[in-house]
Amino acid sequence: MDILEVPGCPEGSLRVVAYIKENRPAEITVKTQDEDCIKVLKLVLPLFNYYVVDQWAEGSSHWLKAKLGR
Repeated sequence: MDILEVPGCPEGSLRVVAYIKENRPAEITVKTQDEDCIKVLKLVLPLFNYYVVDQWAEGSSHWLKAKLGR
C-alpha cells in the first residue's frame, strides 16, 4: 500500500492524480490537513478506476484509503 502525504487542494489532489497515473498502485492512502481535498478526491478517484474504501480523521489530519478497481 502506498501512503501519500499531500498539501491542501488544488495542489494535493493534483499530486495524487499524477501519482496514480504514473504508478497505478493497487491500494493508496492519502493524508492531508485539508478536509476539502478529501472531498475532491472522493469525486476524482472513481474517474481513474479507484474506489474509496475508508475515510477518517485523526486530530487535524484527514485520511482516505482507495483501491484500484478490477
